[in-house]
Amino acid sequence: MFKSLRRTYWVVQEFSRRHHKVVTRTITAVIALSLLVAVFIRYIPTPRKHLRIGLVGKFTQESLPLEIRSLISAGLVTINSEGDPEPALASDWKIEEDGKRYIFALDSSLRWHGGAKIIGEDLAYNFHDVEVTTTDDSITFDLQDPFAPFFHAVARPVMKDGELGVGEYTLAKTNVYSGILQSVVLVSETTKRTYKFYPTENSAITAFQLGEVDLLTGLSYIPDSLSSDPAITIENNTLDSKIAVIFLNNNDNTLLGKPTRQALAYAVEDKTFDHDRATSPISEDSWAYNPLVKKYEFDLERAQSLLKQDFPEPSEVVIELKTMLQYLDQAEAIADNWRNNLGIQVDVKVVTSITSDYQAFLADYAPPKDPDQYTVWHSTQATNFTHFNNLKVDKLLEDGRRILDKKLRKEIYQDFQRFLLEDSPAIFLFHTTSYDISH
Repeated sequence: MFKSLRRTYWVVQEFSRRHHKVVTRTITAVIALSLLVAVFIRYIPTPRKHLRIGLVGKFTQESLPLEIRSLISAGLVTINSEGDPEPALASDWKIEEDGKRYIFALDSSLRWHGGAKIIGEDLAYNFHDVEVTTTDDSITFDLQDPFAPFFHAVARPVMKDGELGVGEYTLAKTNVYSGILQSVVLVSETTKRTYKFYPTENSAITAFQLGEVDLLTGLSYIPDSLSSDPAITIENNTLDSKIAVIFLNNNDNTLLGKPTRQALAYAVEDKTFDHDRATSPISEDSWAYNPLVKKYEFDLERAQSLLKQDFPEPSEVVIELKTMLQYLDQAEAIADNWRNNLGIQVDVKVVTSITSDYQAFLADYAPPKDPDQYTVWHSTQATNFTHFNNLKVDKLLEDGRRILDKKLRKEIYQDFQRFLLEDSPAIFLFHTTSYDISH
């Protein structure tokens, strides 16, 4: 063994003596090449991950979905979970003239995609009855009246010339047909996102099945053919921002009386339908939510007693409950509750769009992030879908958007919820669920 080792040593030594120049050059070349690879490999671009995402809806470049706008840019402020503004494009702000003037100082460290400095003139905010004044470093809004939710209005992401932002993603390409977006391509350093838009959920699901997109978001239902496919991942999302509601037409002769509307609310046995319960038009996560509102838990005796205050012969009452196809099962269950518990006649009708011609309508409702719901419940508003009319609620809604003090606003909106729920212009049921599916 030792002889073998000595022989190997002598061979290596003799080879090194005769060829040391070649060996040295080879080792040097290997080291140099390794260093060059280490230096230049960082400059070799990494292939971007490509996500193909389907969304349902019709959009223009000016009305990009918030999901996309938020990836491209930011607003003057962002709104935190407590409903308070935090810096975004604006580094600071102040309120003057008793809440009628908002002055925002722009963050000088931020740049548009492409490197240009952000100046006030770039910010294309266009509000009705608001005078806008800009300098290179600021933007000022002069309102005709105080408006407490104004920070929410300027939290919407804004883009220069409709395409440049400050976010992680840049708008790389748009495909438009007859003014309607067909697709949008966003790119970041690591990811490429292609969004394709479809007019209906059915067309989006078909595109998913054909492999046009890898991910669909925000679906209201999953067809059986997909729910049983092991190659497909389904994610359920409870939407705190959207609730299922039975809107009651307060101008309808049958539903004019508060006792009847309350009776309908008490007569619904299970308002959750295996979802999270909603008890108010203001989300339970909101700083303004009132946990003490009347919740109308199922109460058969009270429901029957209330209805007889308006209709001594309940069998003469006829109500048509309209709904969209996605809520047909819930509508049928509610109709059965009303028939069996109140003894009234109920017809269920499926419609494809929400109309003002109705008695009762089961649909979903997306409350604004700010508790201001003036446009939905104030008696003067054309968008007051239920035709609800309550002078006390009108005054609370007027004060709630005029007063800036958050503590006072909370008291106002808690009273608003209490009076609204007492009159029962609508029956609040549950937080809806959306579905994301991916291959």
